[in-house]
Amino acid sequence: MRARGQPTRASSAVIVYVIILVAFQVFLLTVAVEAFATDDEPLAWATAAVSVTLAAGSAVLFRYLRP
Repeated sequence: MRARGQPTRASSAVIVYVIILVAFQVFLLTVAVEAFATDDEPLAWATAAVSVTLAAGSAVLFRYLRP
């Protein structure tokens, strides 16, 4: 019975990580849009690149959850 609970804990931990990554990605996207609006292009492109990287990481972790 204990072996059944272990995958549930692992998948719950992955869900928490995905939620944190998506929240951080939304923050970075907000910063990127604000940087584009204020003509600070280096900051805008850097935050946009990190946001895309986090999106890819979230997609990989989400794919791990699906059987």
